[in-house]
Amino acid sequence: MIKKQILFFTIGVLLIMSLSGCGTTKYKLTFEGYGLKSAKTSYAEGEKVTVTYDMVATDTDYNFFTDSDDVKLDQEFDNNHGYVFTFIMPAHDVKMSVRSRNSMEKDPYVNPPENSNTGSPKDYITNENLIFDYYEATVATVGGDESKEYCLYKYTDTQLVLAQYSQEEDSEETMIFCTVPVSVLDDCMDLVKKYKLRKWKNGSGLRGKQYVVKFMDNGELKRVSSDDMPKNGQEAFSSINGVLRTAMGQYYSALDTETWFCPECGTKNNRKYCSECGLEKPE
Repeated sequence: MIKKQILFFTIGVLLIMSLSGCGTTKYKLTFEGYGLKSAKTSYAEGEKVTVTYDMVATDTDYNFFTDSDDVKLDQEFDNNHGYVFTFIMPAHDVKMSVRSRNSMEKDPYVNPPENSNTGSPKDYITNENLIFDYYEATVATVGGDESKEYCLYKYTDTQLVLAQYSQEEDSEETMIFCTVPVSVLDDCMDLVKKYKLRKWKNGSGLRGKQYVVKFMDNGELKRVSSDDMPKNGQEAFSSINGVLRTAMGQYYSALDTETWFCPECGTKNNRKYCSECGLEKPE
């Protein structure tokens, strides 16, 4: 009789554990960099993960990426939470990172190595190959205007060329570029559809900032801007900007090397260039 009671009790405990998910394998979610937050630190395979980042500062570029090729980050932006990322947890641990840089400082990656797998991607940076364009500018500043632009160009069936143009006050424009998967364009066009950019009209403008997006519509580049946008227009521009900045950051994360200490400032790094002073890792 006692053995039967123990058996029934054990079965009941196992049943409760299975129903409550206690027996499901959980995988860790860790962060590198300050400001990234999630409700939990571990998730089951197939579970939806939401990560927020609200430490958004002016004159700062942010790049977000994970250490896993099978994780696709879906990114949005809202005024209450800042950047909002969602993805489906794979059957392994995931580390998500944020890279930030003061946009007023010189970028140590101004001249990245070219990908020569199918010829130089730089040769494809032409107006004829342009298929998506994001532009933002701070206008009427004391020292002059500042601007940043991301452009996607046709390259191969599976890759595009992503170029970033930057111009600071009283400085010459700089350009960096890399190759990205065609899914980056798909993500941008998903936002075009979500925020109904094709139908923008009779909206309101902004003071001190200007945003422009160009995208292919029936074989031609359609242009929309912050001069005529709906109430959620700022959110649309921020979301598109986030997709393109993330794509650029994922490319440069591939240039990472093992941990080293900068001989100039002593900062611990795991990238090719020092995050504090920009010195290239000594050989």
